[in-house]
Amino acid sequence: MSNEARGNSGKRRAGALVSYAYSITQVLVNLIYVPLLLSGIGQSEYGLYQLVGSIIAYLSIANSTFSAGATRFYCKFYALGDEEGMANTLGILKRIYRIAYLLVFAIVGVVLVAFSAVYASLLSHWEIVESCLMLGVLAINLVLTMNNTMSIACITAHEEFTFLKISQLAVLVLQPILILVFINVRPFAVTVTFVQLFCNFVCRMIQQVFARKKLNMDDKLRFLDKDLERQILVFSGGIVLGVVADQIFWKTDQLILGYLYGTASVAVYSVGSQIVNVYSPLGFAVSSVFMPRVSEIWHSGHDINGLSRLFVKVSRVALYPLLAVLLGFIVFGQDFIRLWAGEGYGDAYWVAIIELIPFTVDVSQNIGLIILQVMDCYGFRARMYLVAAVINIGLTVILANELGVVGAALASAVAMTVSSGFILNWYFQKCIGLDMGTWWKSVLREILPMMVLCGITAVAWRPFAGGGWISLIAGIACWAVAFFPVSYFLCANDYEKSLVLRMRRKLGA
Repeated sequence: MSNEARGNSGKRRAGALVSYAYSITQVLVNLIYVPLLLSGIGQSEYGLYQLVGSIIAYLSIANSTFSAGATRFYCKFYALGDEEGMANTLGILKRIYRIAYLLVFAIVGVVLVAFSAVYASLLSHWEIVESCLMLGVLAINLVLTMNNTMSIACITAHEEFTFLKISQLAVLVLQPILILVFINVRPFAVTVTFVQLFCNFVCRMIQQVFARKKLNMDDKLRFLDKDLERQILVFSGGIVLGVVADQIFWKTDQLILGYLYGTASVAVYSVGSQIVNVYSPLGFAVSSVFMPRVSEIWHSGHDINGLSRLFVKVSRVALYPLLAVLLGFIVFGQDFIRLWAGEGYGDAYWVAIIELIPFTVDVSQNIGLIILQVMDCYGFRARMYLVAAVINIGLTVILANELGVVGAALASAVAMTVSSGFILNWYFQKCIGLDMGTWWKSVLREILPMMVLCGITAVAWRPFAGGGWISLIAGIACWAVAFFPVSYFLCANDYEKSLVLRMRRKLGA
């Protein structure tokens, strides 16, 4: 292996470790921050914040669309050593963004009028005014984020994952601290959005300075490459369908519940969804650093066997922390929700469990989505998930009427199982050429011992259920202590054991 390859491999390992640190910190911050936020602004204001967030999430489609396009094409030209292509990619994106900014603010104007009309009978006058103000602030925040996608693409292509994640980690820790300080003065949901805007602005400025000064990012358009512009727009078209589908899938439930039952039900559902939100980065922590490596494998030789081996390797590693959280939450989740969010949020446990189980397959296979993007095959996933999202809306209306927030979660679980669990895995196997049979056999050997451990732990925990924080923390600690030797001796393969041994040597253990 060349020195450059070793260096890049080291960057990916370091980036994955920092990503895990970020994900763990995100979990801890949310454990502390969400109940403090709930008590600081109240259930109604928190539900209002989540309701407005569900709406603005649809506008984030623009950012996700062009962010994926920037990273995909910049990494491609970086892998090929084409500096002109790298600069042209960013220059073309700057042209596209000028139009996107105008569209964002135009859409926000329409949404403000529609929101005021639809929720006029459900919300107070102050809540309507506050919601409109939040929409405006979050729209500005979105434009800042969009403008920074070029810096993120440059940092990712150079595999400077440690800097990227540390800058994000700093915001993750400082932002909730500032929010909690300011809501003591102004205990409203709009206060939260202003603090988020400030923190986002500072972080984006730091990342842009790093990309320009340290990595010599060049975003000057050399010439208007119409073919490249067309490729970016076509690729972005597939991405936008996927992001639309994701937003419909994950955010419409809250809008429907808010319309049927009011902001209190949205707050309960959001507490369960918060568990799902902090769960997702655990799977993405590993796969997020592999875009440059996937680009290198595919664009240098179209090695589908190499991609298949990488898929199995990365997704297996990603599955360990997911299983630790999922199975641990099954055992301890009811007590955790009761102590963490307070009384009145019991259904949030079932919302989380129902959605987490099928979601585990999807999030552990995040490396597959990167492969689809690099191979320019993401359109199928986008179309499939859009259909699943529409079906989810119909199921949510039916089941939420009968079962409330739990019915909304069941609707999402059914749609997710069919789409991500069955159809997408079929596509990976038949159309892309990934060896999914090997993957399923491999992960079943990983999952089964953990399920047995989960069952034993659940029986052992039963006499202690219903206690306080001390007994809960002790129970979770025992779970963690038991999880590691079972996963190492009964689940891990030689490669995964070598990762553990390498980490032990670096830590001097």
